[in-house]
Amino acid sequence: MTGVDGPELVVASHIVDWAAAPAHRVDPANGLCLNRLHDAAFDKKLITFDEDFRLLMGLRIRRALPVGPMAEAFERYDGVRLAEPIKHLISQQFLAQHRATFFRVDAA
Repeated sequence: MTGVDGPELVVASHIVDWAAAPAHRVDPANGLCLNRLHDAAFDKKLITFDEDFRLLMGLRIRRALPVGPMAEAFERYDGVRLAEPIKHLISQQFLAQHRATFFRVDAA
């Protein structure tokens, strides 16, 4: 999505939290490759991805981000689609679970 591909700057991000789904901890369908900044926001339910794998920014992150480079690091990718997985498909079910939590937390 962002074009960052250096192994030092990307991480395998769990879609469904590690603690919440022990059976899916090593399931490749429960993973996304994200840069560390977007991974942190994804883990905190500040961003998620829609059914077409496009990034959705939440109200909480929109309110919290100052104007400038940090805001641009998210806003420029709002609606941008993730790159196609090379080896394993991403679970739509896991993404739907993440979205449900995202919308519940974001509305609070």
